[in-house]
Amino acid sequence: MARMRSFTMSITWKILYCALLLASMGAAGLGATVQISWTGRVTAGSRTTFICSSSCFPNCIYSWSVNGRTVNGSALTWTPDGQDVSVELQCTVLNPKTGRSSSTTTIVEIRNPVSVQLSPPNIVPSLNQPLSLVCQDSESRDHPALSDIVWYKDGQKVAFQENMRFLQNNLTLHFDSLLSSDAGFYQCEVYVPQSETRVYSLGFLLSFDPWNVTISGPDEVFPDRLSQFVCVTSCTLNVECTVRWAFRGGFPIGTYFSVNANHLKWIPSKPGTFQNFTCIAENKAAGRSAEDTKTVEVKGIPISRSEATQLSGLLVLAFCFFLIHTTVPVFKI
Repeated sequence: MARMRSFTMSITWKILYCALLLASMGAAGLGATVQISWTGRVTAGSRTTFICSSSCFPNCIYSWSVNGRTVNGSALTWTPDGQDVSVELQCTVLNPKTGRSSSTTTIVEIRNPVSVQLSPPNIVPSLNQPLSLVCQDSESRDHPALSDIVWYKDGQKVAFQENMRFLQNNLTLHFDSLLSSDAGFYQCEVYVPQSETRVYSLGFLLSFDPWNVTISGPDEVFPDRLSQFVCVTSCTLNVECTVRWAFRGGFPIGTYFSVNANHLKWIPSKPGTFQNFTCIAENKAAGRSAEDTKTVEVKGIPISRSEATQLSGLLVLAFCFFLIHTTVPVFKI
């Protein structure tokens, strides 16, 4: 009888030990509430201050992750340079006393007022004909506000050719007679004195096919990471044509999905799959359309923190099972 009582107490204490171990693991996963806030619209070339606040106290350590950079402190002052239509901000709060940390992530939409426009606006680019590309700022009423302008074609500085001229302090890139080699994706880079930074404009695709459509963006994406795609058309959006997206083969699976005109943003969640994006530019009244399709592969990633927590929990359960059942004595009857 005494032997049975000892055995029962041994099992009871081991069960309590395992319960406390699992409870401590659950408590370790509970962190402070974290929130990111800011005021106004985020605009390329303008400073924006983001504030990270949390229920963690006292003397907690704050850090930010933005575009692969790490910034310390609860406040982040950042000036977008126009190369992103949106960006992922992450704030992490660490309690040095307990060693626990919590983080939150938000996706910030970025407005870019600088763009490249045709002059005159409704002209159709044609070979052996003149054409002007103008660098414009929708927030400025007069062109002189833009200064120190640099032109790019397909990501490289424009190399001067005999058939082109830079006018109005580089505000205008003029072609006396267009050549087939002039086709490409044009951007202008400007200096913004208010924020003392340089801003890349929205791009313009110069093509001699007025219905040329391409989708820019990565061919490979990863779960739980934001990916961006842009439908670039040679026709003027909402003037000559409209754009819509089609998902042949299935709708994108993920934790975040957004379409705004020719911009598409997606956070996939299922690795080892393929997703087709089709952008269609059309003018139903004229009976004209063109499209481009891009196939994207969702690659696998290393085990996430939540999966690691689940795995460690399973290991503890297995340990407890082993601890309890390997100490059961064999009684002879």
